[in-house]
Amino acid sequence: MSENSQFMFNRPYKPFGLNVHVPERTLQQAGETLTNIVKAPADPLFTFLEENEGVFNGDVAFEINKTVAQNFTIGSMMRMEDEKVNGKQAKLDIHF
Repeated sequence: MSENSQFMFNRPYKPFGLNVHVPERTLQQAGETLTNIVKAPADPLFTFLEENEGVFNGDVAFEINKTVAQNFTIGSMMRMEDEKVNGKQAKLDIHF
């Protein structure tokens, strides 16, 4: 028996690990998995920013100010019409 025969077990010697062929789809899936792992923590943040973009660029504040102005204008017009139809509101003088 030679020195190397105890390790051969009647098979030709092949180095382990470096001669393994990995299918292309497996490499693609591994790349996608690693990409998703890296992106996962930031995805909710970017989704939140996209959904609420109007808040950060001032559109919501503009809409709120526009609504407040419309509310004031409509309220003033209604008070003026109410005064025309019903007359001035009576004031109660409680000083004697």
